[in-house]
Order: sequence, then C-alpha cells, then structure tokens
Amino acid sequence: MQLTQISDIVKKNVPLHYRNEYTANAVFEISEGKSLSRRIEFIVEMSPIGSKDIRINFVDPIDYPLVPILKSLKDEIHILDRKGSLL
Repeated sequence: MQLTQISDIVKKNVPLHYRNEYTANAVFEISEGKSLSRRIEFIVEMSPIGSKDIRINFVDPIDYPLVPILKSLKDEIHILDRKGSLL
C-alpha cells in the first residue's frame, strides 16, 4: 500500500495561531489500478523551539500496519506545509 495523494484538504477554524487543524482524504494505491480512500484529520503545531509537530488521526478504519502509513502521510504533509499548500 502506497500513498498517492492527500486530497480535499479543509482547514478547521482554530483560535490558536501556532496550531492548525485539517480534515482531508488520503488516497492509497492497493495494487495495480486499485485505490483506497480514507478520511483523516491532522494537526500541524509549531513547537516553542520552532519545529513542527504533525499528528494524524484516521476517521475511517484502515486494515494495514500503521507505522509505514503514518510515516508516508507525515512526509507528504510536511512537503505540503513547506510549499504553502496548507493555508
């Protein structure tokens, strides 16, 4: 299972300037030509020392080992944040 994209990103209204919350769809490629979409919620929070902490919650259950999926999601969210796509 490989992450292909994070789509339909919607920012929640949070009154804290150092914390942003989002909902989105994570699309995974299962096998040749088959894809699986799961709803996720994620938080991007700026720490006091300047690094960003990313936390992910699956709204829809997923039947796959979570560690590699979470790593690929965090990497993609970090890239989107650096590009400025998470405004």
